[in-house]
Amino acid sequence: MSSEAKPHRDLVKRTFLAESVRAVSAGIIETALATFAVLIAVNQFQSSAALKSFLLASPALGLLGSFLIVPLAIRWQIRSSMVAALISLVSMSGFLLSAMGAGNETCFVVGISIGIGMIGMAIPLQTHYLRLNYPAKNRGRLFSVTIFIRALTAMIVSWVFGVYLDEDFSRYPVLLWGMVGAALVSAFCHFLVPSEALRSSRRKRHALWESIHISREDKVFVRLLVAAMIMGVGVLSANALRVDYLVNPVHGLEFDVKTVSLITGIVPSIVRLVSTFFWGWLFDRVNFFRLRIAVNLVFLVGVILYFVWSDVRLILVGSALFGLARGGGEIMFNLFVTKLAPGEHIADYMSVHTFLAGLRILAAPFLGFFLVEWANVPVMTAVSVSLIIASILVVGNARQIDASKTPEERMT
Repeated sequence: MSSEAKPHRDLVKRTFLAESVRAVSAGIIETALATFAVLIAVNQFQSSAALKSFLLASPALGLLGSFLIVPLAIRWQIRSSMVAALISLVSMSGFLLSAMGAGNETCFVVGISIGIGMIGMAIPLQTHYLRLNYPAKNRGRLFSVTIFIRALTAMIVSWVFGVYLDEDFSRYPVLLWGMVGAALVSAFCHFLVPSEALRSSRRKRHALWESIHISREDKVFVRLLVAAMIMGVGVLSANALRVDYLVNPVHGLEFDVKTVSLITGIVPSIVRLVSTFFWGWLFDRVNFFRLRIAVNLVFLVGVILYFVWSDVRLILVGSALFGLARGGGEIMFNLFVTKLAPGEHIADYMSVHTFLAGLRILAAPFLGFFLVEWANVPVMTAVSVSLIIASILVVGNARQIDASKTPEERMT
């Protein structure tokens, strides 16, 4: 791999401190989508499957938008962390709408969708400044610490609000105001991170489609994008049903709020919590392709256990495996381009990656609910499992390409 300049220790410390505080805010916001958005939609508004799918697809808004934000950031020549801070303020405005319009289904759905959706737009910018501010040999470990903080926060908040709402569900606006505060803190933390403005090595203005032209020359990256697309649709179509499967009378389980919080929030967060440092250590030391296949296999078993049997113990194990796989998957989602892309094209690679992630996040929940309404949960599970297996085969194919070359050598 190409050499990287080692960042100054003070720069690493300042970035790590800001990212650690921001991880607390991210953990609070994470519970909105993981547990409470659909729970509120079902219990408070009896929302349709289409609206529930829209809520679950809301992260796609920012991920799709990230494809636009990179060329805009290059043209504006504003430091990447400042652009990320502005995006967090837009996220805050969405949560503010949902909190101020409590009791109105439209305000709730639109506000939550904006609040959650905008977060993904900042991911390429974050990857850009982490690539510069964290040393290569410890990047996975440092990032895993922030994931640990985020998971711990999500676990605590999920349980506390689960108990709080179980006593009186009409209190749910308090949760929404908590999201407002978390988004504001997140914006402040982004602002404090030292960073540089994005630059293009090819064109001064960096055309809208330039990121695609740059990244498509890397055959390894293209195959990994295909694998991620297949894998994402398979996992996310099942993930969209995780809460609805437990609470909707149609599926015959109808667990209470505390049990749902335990299964969808507490258990996966604990497993993610205890495994995150291990995944970070592996990311810095183990071949990426082997690690990607291992994570996909964990997701595969998790989907089968969660949806094939109605025994709450097996569902809990399946949920735990979701948390385990997510711990590793999140590190690779955010950092794997740092192992593949030339330094000046980190944001370009990442914007293409997040854009495609947005497409699958947008489509997968609708596919999951469609398969269940058209057929049943077993059919949805079979489709999900088949796609995950296919993604493993594609990653294996990508591994056959000579990845020992540097990014620059693969693109010549």
